[in-house]
Amino acid sequence: MEKKNSQPKSRGNQLKQYAKYTTIGIQMLAIIVGGYYLGVYIDEVKGFTEPFYEKWIGLGAVFLAIGSVIWQVIKVK
Repeated sequence: MEKKNSQPKSRGNQLKQYAKYTTIGIQMLAIIVGGYYLGVYIDEVKGFTEPFYEKWIGLGAVFLAIGSVIWQVIKVK
């Protein structure tokens, strides 16, 4: 029977894992903020007084960001 390596994971490997999940969070934030400001921009261009596109594109960006996170986490495993 072979012995398994009982040494803990190297520090570099742990940092790579933290970096992956940190970048996923940053990407999520960028998608949501970008969608919100895209909606604000379209509302200004169209001349709407109510935030129509701001709400709907912002909401779509939230779902897109959540889907992106789920896809990336599943891909990692």
